Amino acid sequence: MSDNQTHRPKRLIRWLGLLAVAGLAAALTVPGAAGASAAPDPESPPVDLAVSSYAADYSVLLTEAQRRLDRIQPLQEILASIRDLESARLAGWGIDHTASFGGWVWLTGDDPPGAAAAALADAHADVRIRAGADHSLAELLAAQQGLFRNGAVGRVNDGPAAGVAAMVTFTGIDMAANAVRIGIDPALAAVVPGGLTDTGPATVTDEAFRAKAAEVTALLQDHINVNYVVEDGLGLSDFTDFRGGQRVGHHCTSGFTARQRGTGRHGIITAAHCTESSMHNVRLTPVVDRLGPDVDARFLSVPTGSSHRLLDEFVCRGVIPCDVTGDVSRNRMMSSYVCHYGRNTGNTCGTVIDIN
Repeated sequence: MSDNQTHRPKRLIRWLGLLAVAGLAAALTVPGAAGASAAPDPESPPVDLAVSSYAADYSVLLTEAQRRLDRIQPLQEILASIRDLESARLAGWGIDHTASFGGWVWLTGDDPPGAAAAALADAHADVRIRAGADHSLAELLAAQQGLFRNGAVGRVNDGPAAGVAAMVTFTGIDMAANAVRIGIDPALAAVVPGGLTDTGPATVTDEAFRAKAAEVTALLQDHINVNYVVEDGLGLSDFTDFRGGQRVGHHCTSGFTARQRGTGRHGIITAAHCTESSMHNVRLTPVVDRLGPDVDARFLSVPTGSSHRLLDEFVCRGVIPCDVTGDVSRNRMMSSYVCHYGRNTGNTCGTVIDIN
């Protein structure tokens, strides 16, 4: 990273891919024609949602979009092999979806990759290995976890960065920039120690955000020893509604809202390997745990209360049993293109930019 990039606050509005803990929705298709001006051909097969969305997102033809989507899984396999061979120097990896579509692996230091990794990359025209990263991925993860490990719901609680506690809405790793990502929402600030001032109303202008991002960047620079960027985390704070896709504890995510047969208790389904059981600083009650070769699921009961609302979006309404199984390695989702369907948001697709 160049000098003018290191520690520079940036506002990024990017689509974050979220993996459901219990499974991913299957294929969705939409009818349509390949050309913008051509009339739909009733005998043509429907265009897959992912293909049409990818073509629009990256300004390529449908045939090129299909080729790239078909190539993602083989690229993930190749990148995984290179990561294994160069694990000691691994800084990051991903798939570039721009005009130079292809996979990449970034290593620390200036030495070239080992012979085995280099040969693997040379065998594929769309795979490259580059050196020169400032920090390994392990160093970035250690900095991220060390700075924010004390806080409830993943936020700063005490320690050297306590002054930004109220504003931090997410942290992550930007592997392409070799930096820790810190998302803030200045509207959440109160009287913050460390010289930061309250922004006042919940509405935050661009100017107010830039000023607050600069303050946070300056406050953190003596307490984090890796590259980092302060990003736009507006509107990402937790609410009192309990639903799928929200943070459970520090490292986990809720999958689906559910109602237990027999008892009628309402709660959240998450992964059984996630031992944390709090959401919005509310302790949830573990009711059922199933962890084995073929299942990884946990049911957490949400306590009743005037401020607790479980959104009624039961995944298995009227269908028992309902199959929501599936698995995928988190490391093999980086830069993948995924689609999902939301009851309120409809069909949406995007590229996974952060798995940490």
